[in-house]
Amino acid sequence: MAEEVEVKWKRGRTLGKGGFGFVSLASIDNTTDYAGTVHHRRIPSLIAVKSCMLSRSQSLQDEREFLRLFENSPYVIPCFGVKVTLEDGVLLYNLLLEYASGGSLADRLNCSGKGMPEMEVKKHTKNVVLGLSRIHGAGIVHCDIKPHNVLLVTPTDDTTEIAKIADFGLAITLEQSRTQKQGLRGTKRYMAPESVLKQEYGPEADIWALGCTVYELITGKPLWELSNSDAKTDDVLRRIGSEEPNFENAKLSAEAKDFVRSCLVKNPSSRWTADMLLNHSFLKLAENVQPATKARKKQSGYMSLLRRPHRKTAFKTQPHIRDLIVEH
Repeated sequence: MAEEVEVKWKRGRTLGKGGFGFVSLASIDNTTDYAGTVHHRRIPSLIAVKSCMLSRSQSLQDEREFLRLFENSPYVIPCFGVKVTLEDGVLLYNLLLEYASGGSLADRLNCSGKGMPEMEVKKHTKNVVLGLSRIHGAGIVHCDIKPHNVLLVTPTDDTTEIAKIADFGLAITLEQSRTQKQGLRGTKRYMAPESVLKQEYGPEADIWALGCTVYELITGKPLWELSNSDAKTDDVLRRIGSEEPNFENAKLSAEAKDFVRSCLVKNPSSRWTADMLLNHSFLKLAENVQPATKARKKQSGYMSLLRRPHRKTAFKTQPHIRDLIVEH
């Protein structure tokens, strides 16, 4: 298990829970000399903490090891370290993560209701592609690229938003993809054809998911939208495996359409790589994006709650940790 960090923090309100455990806001205790600094890196006063029972923490431990590889990447949500705590008689494994005050691209999309401006999308997309270039260069496949897993962070000393890749809970190494049977991994509507048909996962699968994401952000609609409310999710997998993607949409500029087309080549060996996409004209003029100033709609889901601004009154010791642990 990773070495624990020597930093004191206080768990705040519980934001939600899932199959892995639960998520909390937390504040750093600044009353000690070493508080707020880990390995010469300054920890913000507000962080997010992802927690589960220590005895069932292998998935979070794996995620920590992946995040360790990208500690110096500005386009991956950083993990400040690990802390094991005893709370309410339960041993917990905690990942201390950066708090993304701007929410996720899914939140931004839900706020718009009809798609985001293409200029904003291309700026965020460039950051994501830079992140994927680093991830793939390290021999890692994320396996769950989607709007929900791209978070928007505003540095304390800047006014620009940086899109960062988050949630490495399903990530695998290229070696694992070649030597171990993976089954279906990720979110179905973003899965690549080779993943659906052959359970194959390489960097190409992340690029396909990126194409689906860019299409959705600009148009406001999923690429593989269910034809009716009664359709089963398995119908999406059938279509991905058998149909050519249809990305004809009036909201896509010719430049954006060509970018999406380059991501959505059904033959993975012909699909563009992250490094190739960085030279695409769609990203050439992309610059840092200013944070949105308009009021946003209420965010939903535990990951969205994770990114809400905190209130001082929220930081109270959680008295019922046992109630938050998801039993399997």
